[in-house]
Amino acid sequence: MLTRQGHTADTGLIFDIQGHSVHDGPGTRTTVFLNGCPLRCSWCCNPEGLFARPVVMYRQSKCKCCGDCLAACPTGSVRVVDGKLTFDRAVCDACQTHACVQACLNEAVVESGKYYPIEEVLRILKRDRQFWGSNGGVSFSGGEPLMQQAFMGNLLRQCKKLEMHTCVETTSCLPTDYYLDVLRYVDWVFTDIKHMAPTVHKELTGRDNTLILHNIEALAKADWDGVIMPRIPVIPGRNDSEENLMATVDFIKRIGLDAVNILPFHRLGESKYRQLGRTYDLENQESPTDETMQRLKDMVQSRDVFCLVGWETPF
Repeated sequence: MLTRQGHTADTGLIFDIQGHSVHDGPGTRTTVFLNGCPLRCSWCCNPEGLFARPVVMYRQSKCKCCGDCLAACPTGSVRVVDGKLTFDRAVCDACQTHACVQACLNEAVVESGKYYPIEEVLRILKRDRQFWGSNGGVSFSGGEPLMQQAFMGNLLRQCKKLEMHTCVETTSCLPTDYYLDVLRYVDWVFTDIKHMAPTVHKELTGRDNTLILHNIEALAKADWDGVIMPRIPVIPGRNDSEENLMATVDFIKRIGLDAVNILPFHRLGESKYRQLGRTYDLENQESPTDETMQRLKDMVQSRDVFCLVGWETPF
């Protein structure tokens, strides 16, 4: 049973759970997407995960303009302007009732983010376990899954008791003591290194990278036998210079790691910004070509660091 209470050690805010995932760690996995993130990356492909509460998303293609959501809204924040449904996002994003969601029978107005008791998450993972095979497991993504500290600590401990292989996709932008402690229950860590220059990193994400790099290095040197896979999201003109790439590779080598995963920028999350009433700042951003990604791979491997490109990984 789902609940509307806030997240605690026993209840977490989750915006999606995907079975049969093959891109989020070794083998076939179930990926759990949790709300909350300390960064505000302009290319974020899961903007619904940036909210620390459930939010309304409007899918115009499904809307029949029946008016049911207008009648249900207790604040009058849903209106029709020039024949189109509009939402006063300053009010809607703070709404506690989401009555419009309950009123819409066409699934045009939906709620992103639900509070799951830990028992329900574990039930889903136990159900899916038969499909993972010998190399699979559960991955936690977001947002930043580790933002919900009490819940994730509890959930990861429970997963390890059940001998589930665990993977986390993290920003590493978290308090160091907590970060190192909770990752004791994790077998595989994906962590982004978005830019090596602190000032540029702050321009791209809203935070500098001091804590991030410190935590990655601390984990690499910790008494822990998990796998760390650094990732570089490649955004042309923003972080794909040879200078930045080589600085990243040098950092990876210096802390004792020997592999990196480079991911080409894509706009697959663009429609979500419209559904949230937000502007997508990178709508004109080009994706790197295959030739560019190969060139970057060759540069990385010239420094004796193994380079995986995109999602075609030998996990």
